[in-house]
Amino acid sequence: MAKWGQGDPRWIVEEREDGTNVNNWHWTERDATSWSKGKFQDLLVGIVVENDAGRGEISELKQVEGEASCSSRKGKLIFFYEWYIKLGWKGIVKESGVKHKGLIEIPNLSEENEVDDTEVCDQVSISFVLFSVKLLLQTLGISSSVDQTVVPVW
Repeated sequence: MAKWGQGDPRWIVEEREDGTNVNNWHWTERDATSWSKGKFQDLLVGIVVENDAGRGEISELKQVEGEASCSSRKGKLIFFYEWYIKLGWKGIVKESGVKHKGLIEIPNLSEENEVDDTEVCDQVSISFVLFSVKLLLQTLGISSSVDQTVVPVW
């Protein structure tokens, strides 16, 4: 702690007539929620992944809940965010031409979690599950047909 009158001039707020926070030296916080929601739309929707097996695309941003803020303390930027994101995807299998769709859910995107610790849940349509079962049976050489009566067990 500096002696009275010998500190950093940015600390002196009470002696200023206007009480200004000089160069944002003391704590400031700005809401970045609406900006972040727009950025999610711009960055995520339209992402395409394609390989020899097929093509997938993030088709829509279904739900975004949470908040984000940018704070400054003594010239250092600090970011806080916590999001729940739900994305819609659609894809096509090249060999068969079968179309599929589903959801990608990110329940807790936060600055507190490392990238590897971020949980991502994928929900697929029943047609995709049935197609996968049929493909598995064909791969195993089982010639029985798979139709809508097959119920996957989760």
